[in-house]
Amino acid sequence: MTTTTPAPCSAPPDRPRRRPPAPASSRSAFTLVEILVATGLSGLVLAAILTSFVFLGKAGVGLRNYADMEAQARSAIETFALDARMASQVVWNNASSLTLTVERGGGTTTATYAYNPTARTFTRSSGGATTTLLTNIRAFSFNAYSIDTSPVSLASITAATHRDTKQVQISLETERVNPALSVTTNKVISARFVLRNKRVA
Repeated sequence: MTTTTPAPCSAPPDRPRRRPPAPASSRSAFTLVEILVATGLSGLVLAAILTSFVFLGKAGVGLRNYADMEAQARSAIETFALDARMASQVVWNNASSLTLTVERGGGTTTATYAYNPTARTFTRSSGGATTTLLTNIRAFSFNAYSIDTSPVSLASITAATHRDTKQVQISLETERVNPALSVTTNKVISARFVLRNKRVA
């Protein structure tokens, strides 16, 4: 009788053992180089953002100054134009000041327009009241023309200067000074305003 001996069972392969989690003190962290690089990049980004804010702020101030000067100049010239177009007479006090005799609403009034280089203002005086039309003026000049558009000299005021003036033009330049910005300027040259009611011989 033959006896069969069973083959020995092979042992299962050993499974790899899992390592226990490392303690918190030995876990990986950012290196010094990584921290320095991150800090440098963050600084560059913040610098770019701050520069943009400063630039936008300066641009906003500049635009506000331009808008203010433009609005003020437009209002002053419109006020002068209303009187000049209705003026029946003009008297030059000097090259920077004139008095208009204005006929309006069946009545006659006088209005004196003057540039003050010391105060750097352009004013209108009428009926004992003076109104400041423009401030911070850098340069200002009146230009006078005859009925045939020839220039009338204002270097020396004579009777002929008053008589020949039929058109008046204003040239001016205003400025705004802000410590954070360079000087903002605005130059304006008005149209020639015809003194429609003034008779010229």
